Amino acid sequence: MKYLCLGATPETDPGALAAIGQFLAAELDLPLRRIDLPAVDFAFDAGRKQYASIAVLEMLRRLCPDDALRLVAVTERDLFIPVLTFVFGHAQLGGRAAVVSLARLRQEFYGLEPNRDIFLDRARKEVLHETGHTFGLVHCPERSCAMSLSTRVQQIDQKRAALCPACVRQLSKGVMT
Repeated sequence: MKYLCLGATPETDPGALAAIGQFLAAELDLPLRRIDLPAVDFAFDAGRKQYASIAVLEMLRRLCPDDALRLVAVTERDLFIPVLTFVFGHAQLGGRAAVVSLARLRQEFYGLEPNRDIFLDRARKEVLHETGHTFGLVHCPERSCAMSLSTRVQQIDQKRAALCPACVRQLSKGVMT
């Protein structure tokens, strides 16, 4: 039986990882296995003071266990791709790996008081979003769907931590292979 593999880099909040894993396994109805991942210091770009998500994805592809359906990684590091200032996460469309950064999902990143409930809600949405990409789902036009595009944290807040009926149908048509 294949399972969903959830990995975390060493600095990742273990409580957040547990909440994310429990949510993802229930939402996708898949068995979950957690693994520890190495630090992603190799992906640090000193000029940007961020971590290159493409390099992290390449590492994840190499580390994805053969018996894993997908590997979804969570890190506290702030991620970017060359054409964007930052990304909340990055996935291989239809591939086996995805990564989500928790850095910009925290209220304190924006100079606000910490709020664990808001943070975990955002984390669940973004992990579901990036995992959806690995199963071939593209950005959804339904703004409340977890698969809708988010370029600002406010857009994440407007989503639900669930897929819309159309995205659920896509998954149930055998996308989850």
